[in-house]
Amino acid sequence: MYRRFLSTMALLVALVTSALGLPSVALAVPHSASEVPASQPYAGSRTFNETGFTVANYFYKTWKATPNALFVYGLPISQPFIEESISSPGEFYRVQYFERAILEEHPDNFGTPYYILGRLLGSKLASSRGNETAFKAVANPGDGTFDSASGHTLRNSPAPFRTFYTKNGGLSVFGRPLSEQFQEVNKANGKTYWVQYFERQRMEWHPEEKNPNYQILLGLLGNEYRDTNHAGNQAFVAGASLPNTLSGAGNGSGSVSSGSGSTSSASTGFAYGFNALLYEQQISTPVPGMRMKTLQLAKEAGMPWIRIQVRWMDLHDRSGAIYWGELDNIVSDANSQGIKLLVSVVKAPSWASNNSNGMPLRANFNDFNFFMGSMAGRYKGRVQAYEIWNEQNLAHENAGRVANASFYMDMLVGASNAIRANDPSALIVSGAPSSTETNVSSIAISDITFLDQMFSDPRFSGAVDIVGTHPGGASNPPDTMWPSNPGPGPNYVTSGEFYFRRIETVRDLMVRKGLSNKPMWVTEFGWATRNNTPGYGFGNSISFQMQSDYIVRAFQLAKTNYSPWLTGMFLWQLNYAVSWKAAGNELHEQASYGVINGDYSPRPAYLALKAMPK
Repeated sequence: MYRRFLSTMALLVALVTSALGLPSVALAVPHSASEVPASQPYAGSRTFNETGFTVANYFYKTWKATPNALFVYGLPISQPFIEESISSPGEFYRVQYFERAILEEHPDNFGTPYYILGRLLGSKLASSRGNETAFKAVANPGDGTFDSASGHTLRNSPAPFRTFYTKNGGLSVFGRPLSEQFQEVNKANGKTYWVQYFERQRMEWHPEEKNPNYQILLGLLGNEYRDTNHAGNQAFVAGASLPNTLSGAGNGSGSVSSGSGSTSSASTGFAYGFNALLYEQQISTPVPGMRMKTLQLAKEAGMPWIRIQVRWMDLHDRSGAIYWGELDNIVSDANSQGIKLLVSVVKAPSWASNNSNGMPLRANFNDFNFFMGSMAGRYKGRVQAYEIWNEQNLAHENAGRVANASFYMDMLVGASNAIRANDPSALIVSGAPSSTETNVSSIAISDITFLDQMFSDPRFSGAVDIVGTHPGGASNPPDTMWPSNPGPGPNYVTSGEFYFRRIETVRDLMVRKGLSNKPMWVTEFGWATRNNTPGYGFGNSISFQMQSDYIVRAFQLAKTNYSPWLTGMFLWQLNYAVSWKAAGNELHEQASYGVINGDYSPRPAYLALKAMPK
């Protein structure tokens, strides 16, 4: 029955796609969890406070388009995860469970009305009951109630199932009838009711109910299948991190595909993070005790990731010796507090960069690879992600002249291979270019131009797990964008480089370049407040409360508009005000971006992040 249904559906898919000019994607049916592609994005989502689960992308579109969806499907009871088909063993799909149904993504049907299908739970229940009278095919009574494909009728007698069926989604929601109406004992209360089984549901008539809306009830099939088959599955725990075997490549739960053979699994769930200073000694004014206080603040805020910058020049001697020093303590302390680390490596030693401390010379790429491989091996399983360089489209990162993208790609590929050889579980994040439209090689190259060149390199997809970005903000609220909805100004409004929504431009480029399955992390974003640093005057128009509102709204956009492809955000930043207060200038621009003050007291932004649902 199921195979016949699929054959009919495949023909309908082809006809609908051709007739309506809908886009289609020639994807094979996935035969392993690793073959399941990312969810196709769709704007909008809804979080159900009753269960704590969010419905997003085309699951949300389907839920929203279904009449009486809350009654027909019920509340969501799981995160999306990868599961083998119950009706076609050996095929794997991304699913989301609801109280009364399971919705299933079919990537081979994208561009048609059949991308999201209800799982054939009714067929599963009926599969062993073919010899029972009610499940045996009947003759066509000739009254218009007969379904010739299934051999059963759909009537309004004795139970008004036909009316309910047609008013609440019909074939696409319930599937075809698999039985006649018959009486069956409800196992929950021991009472006997008229029921009828369908491919995706079981209907039950309760004429004793005074409210006509509840006289026909649908089986809690999602709950039943969960209880029977998924004891201990973390996908049914709201907010839980899922291993790749459950969450699959690039889905809305935040897991990532690993490119060329990496088995990365550290980034399951959305990566809520801060940029922070964790060095206590290797800063101009040492601040004893700062690291543990900072780690505790991040943990208390429910932000379990921290991005730190590690300067290669501070650790690697020309002799080849590496002096890990305080970095060992940073990794150890972060692990003790349950904080995950994204390490951004910058600043080549003078001996490897012709005294520029920018990117290494090509002749020293092997030295960089050795350093990155050594770090990955030393901190295997304890550093979860590495970002290869920072804002490489700026001239000061390469001896006063922007390196071309092919140069950066050669460096990235070598470092990526070295990391994976020593810690296959670590995630590789591409260096995030600075958001700019400047195109002067002695100053900067547009981030979009630089990313275009990176994405055009056939090695890029296999070298990274995650695409790093640094959107602007200036004094513009996160919902604004030039030119359609510009910010209030007074300055920094007439270019996309000054807006958080710059990430939409980056995502559009990724899709055009065939990288739609790659997730994105914003590894720096934020809003400055009042400061005394030239060039950062836009912060003087941002109050602490405005900063708080903008930051929280940016995280909300990630959840509602950018799921599933935006899977991590690292706020710039948590605690720089502490070190700048120690140095005597708490109004430095770096301090102004912070969410705590120099005495560790919280700003409104920190309190709002702590209270924000995650």
